[in-house]
Amino acid sequence: MLFDNETVDLFKTVLKKEGSFHLPAQGSSMYPFIKSGDICHFNECKLSQLKKGDIVLFYSATKRLIAHRYYKEIQSNQQRQFLFKGDTNLGFDQPVLGDQIVGKLLYVQKRNTKIYVSSFLAKAWGELIMSFPMLSIVLRKYLDFQQRKKGGPN
Repeated sequence: MLFDNETVDLFKTVLKKEGSFHLPAQGSSMYPFIKSGDICHFNECKLSQLKKGDIVLFYSATKRLIAHRYYKEIQSNQQRQFLFKGDTNLGFDQPVLGDQIVGKLLYVQKRNTKIYVSSFLAKAWGELIMSFPMLSIVLRKYLDFQQRKKGGPN
């Protein structure tokens, strides 16, 4: 979904005032931890508290809100930038500046179950997907196969 700067600023304002907000997930880049239709609950994100593996909502250069896993901070052109990657994506997203970061995932609502990112299973999955990059390839192939089976585009 495309968003303009004013809408993203509104999300940030709501986070500051209310402390959190919910958004429905779209796409398959964080499969199977987050699936399309799951409701993602985001809290305010302090850059100083980012940890490798956190799932962070950010505003991309292509004007999309994206929630991907945080990998590391880099310095480029004397600017502090952050690298993210979807669990089923084969490469990193374009580096993100701090002001593009909107919030950090607290939990995912799946039907009648809340899965907190602090739970053992969520942490184990995060460690697994980050430690074994080949898993992203396997998951991507599985999703592509499922899409072809349904007769949809790749």
